[in-house]
Amino acid sequence: MNQNEDKKKSRFSRFWKKYSNVIILLLIVGVTVAIILTQVDPIEFRNTLDQARGEFLLLGIGCIIVYWLLEAYMLLKLLRRENPKEKFSFAFTLMMVGQYYNLLDPSSSGGQPIQLYAMSKKKYGLGTGTAVLVQKYALYQITITCLAITSIIFCVTELNQSLDAAKWLIVIGLALNIAAVVLIIILVFNPNAAKGILSGCVKILFRLHLLKKPEKYHKKVDHFVGEYKLAVDGLKSQKKQTVYLFLISIVQMVAFYSVNHFVYLSLGLSSINAITLISLQAILYVAVAFIPTPGAAGGAEAGFLLIFGPIYGAAYAPVAMILWRMITFYFILVFGGIYLSIHSIKMGKEKVAAIEEELSEEVDYLIEEKK
Repeated sequence: MNQNEDKKKSRFSRFWKKYSNVIILLLIVGVTVAIILTQVDPIEFRNTLDQARGEFLLLGIGCIIVYWLLEAYMLLKLLRRENPKEKFSFAFTLMMVGQYYNLLDPSSSGGQPIQLYAMSKKKYGLGTGTAVLVQKYALYQITITCLAITSIIFCVTELNQSLDAAKWLIVIGLALNIAAVVLIIILVFNPNAAKGILSGCVKILFRLHLLKKPEKYHKKVDHFVGEYKLAVDGLKSQKKQTVYLFLISIVQMVAFYSVNHFVYLSLGLSSINAITLISLQAILYVAVAFIPTPGAAGGAEAGFLLIFGPIYGAAYAPVAMILWRMITFYFILVFGGIYLSIHSIKMGKEKVAAIEEELSEEVDYLIEEKK
C-alpha cells in the first residue's frame, strides 16, 4: 500500500514539475476572466468587441513582429562578435526560444538555459553564450527603465487620474527596475562594490529569517557578479556598437508599447494621442515586471485596468485589456509554441538543470582566468 502511495506521489511530483507553470497560468487566466465577466454586461461587452476594427488589430500584431525582428537583429549583432558568419535565421530562433519560455516562467528567465543549449549546438561556448544573453538583458533593463522614467515625467497629469489606485504598483515596479539599473552601473565601474551590496542584502534577509543557508546565496551572488562582469567587459570593449544597440532597443520597446495605441484606435477612440498611450504603457510594463507569475498574468490585467481604465472608460476598458493581452501575450505563446514545435527545440527540466550546473562551472573558470 505504501509503495503504491509512493508511486502516486512520485508520478504527481513529476507531473507538477513538468506542468506547474502551465497549470498556474491557466488558473490565473481563468480567475481573471471570471472576475471581468462579473463586472461587465455580457451583451454590451460582446457588442463592443464586435465593433473593433480588424485592420488596427493587425497593425498591433505588426508591432509584435517588428519587436521580434529587432530583438533577433540585436542578438545577431552580439553573436557576430564571436562568429561573423552567423545567420539571421538562427538569431530569430534564439529570440523565439527566449520569448516563449520566458513567458511561461514566473521569473521570466526560463528561456536562458534553452537558449544556451541551442547556442551550444552551434558550437558557442557557455561563457560566450552567457555573455551574449547578459549583454542583451542589460541593454533591455536600462532601456525599459529610462523609458519609464521619461514617461512618468511626461504623463504626470494622466497618472494623477489613476494614481490612488495604481501608485504602489508603479512605485514598487519602478523602484525595482531603477535598482537593477543602478546595480548594472556599479558593476560597470566597481564589480567588487556590487558584490558587497548584494552580499549585504543576503545577510539582511538571513537575519530577518527570510532566507536559509546564506552560503548558497553568497555563491549565487558570486556567479551573478561574475557573469555580469564578463558581459559588461564585452559591452565596454565596443562602445559604439553598444550605443547603437541601445538606440535599437529603444525603438524595439516603443514598437511593443505601441500595441495599446492600435487597440485604442480599433475601438474607434481618438481623443488621447499616441505618445501618451505609449508612455503609459511603458509605465505599466515596469510596474508589473516584478509580479512572479508567468507573463505577469493577473497583475498585467489588473494594472491595465487601473492605469487605462480612466482613459478607455468603463465600457471599453475590459475589451481593450483583452485585445491588448491577446496580442502581447497569447499571440506570442501560440506563435512561439508552433514555431518551436516545428524546430523541435525543447528540453526537460533535468537537462536545463544540467546546463545551469555546467554554466556555473564555466563562469567560475572564466572568472579565474580573468584574474
